[in-house]
Amino acid sequence: MQPQGTRTGSARPSDDAERRRRVRASVSGTGALLLAATGLLAASGTSAPSPGLPGGAATNVLAGGLTDAPDATDVPGQSGVVAPLAPAPPDFARRAAVVADAVRRAGVPTVPAVPVLLSGWALDLGFDTDEQKIAWNARKVDLAPGIQAHTTGTGTMTRTISTTTSGQATRSVGVIGPREALDRALRADSDAPGSCEGVPASCRLVVTRAVRADAPVRTSTGDVRLPVWRLTIDGLSHPVSVVAVVDGALEWHLPGSVQPLPGLPEPAPLVHPADRLIAVSGSTVEVGIGGGACDVDLAAHVLELDDMVVVGGTSQPNGQYTACPSSYVSSTARLQLARPLGSRPVIDVVSGRPRILGVPAY
Repeated sequence: MQPQGTRTGSARPSDDAERRRRVRASVSGTGALLLAATGLLAASGTSAPSPGLPGGAATNVLAGGLTDAPDATDVPGQSGVVAPLAPAPPDFARRAAVVADAVRRAGVPTVPAVPVLLSGWALDLGFDTDEQKIAWNARKVDLAPGIQAHTTGTGTMTRTISTTTSGQATRSVGVIGPREALDRALRADSDAPGSCEGVPASCRLVVTRAVRADAPVRTSTGDVRLPVWRLTIDGLSHPVSVVAVVDGALEWHLPGSVQPLPGLPEPAPLVHPADRLIAVSGSTVEVGIGGGACDVDLAAHVLELDDMVVVGGTSQPNGQYTACPSSYVSSTARLQLARPLGSRPVIDVVSGRPRILGVPAY
């Protein structure tokens, strides 16, 4: 593990643009993503100190953790090459242990217990003028007299289980009024309201009609049809819908942070982040591994623990001194855990931040 600030091998990125470049990767060589086992795995059910953790904090390091290559059809641009399995190098093992300790010190994050809303609380959001957009961002949106602002009720959330059999799962949910639904949508766009400075005194939108309806939204568990309030706004050429289900039926998250946990040292130069959690099915987890266009032998690794799963990748030194394109992509890796992921969070080995199903990291 290199001390913070030490530079070895290839240069570490020093600005936000370079850090973002490392969040995604194009697969090098033949285009095959190397997928690997962690090399830290002990026998299933045995308790062992986590290597590299200060004080030798005890944890259960589970057997398994082998990774496998997605089918060629799963990864655009792949030619069907299946990469071999390989053990994770020491740099990844040490980093994963340090990150696991840092996450425990900060508090292991809780995995969302309900679907995560990916579409946002406001649907069909768009404006005809800059003044309308500024008013929305400033949260200057009123309901016209006569609209029942705080009415409540019940509705249904319907999720498609199978597109081939038309299977659906439906459950009843509470519905909040248009004022509460609108305020929630406005708050989600920013931590604080924007300013109307430089805009005429009429920096305000007025909802003239609010109608209960149903609309499809994207969630971490698939597409769902649920209750919304369809709002007609004076001067706007189309209605805006806001999700009307009660708090707790869905969660919403800002894009995951790529900034490291406070106090976490810099990773080794060739350790790569997990930039997204793509899919979870029992003990099979699909993630995106980030890197750069000139990375050599990009590989994915996983450290599976009792209370979390630390995921990321590594690459080999590039001995060729050639110019590299600044574009980046995210390469998919399929990880096979020793047991179902369950309520354990998936942690990025670079930032120490959780990756939430369907929510990208920026």
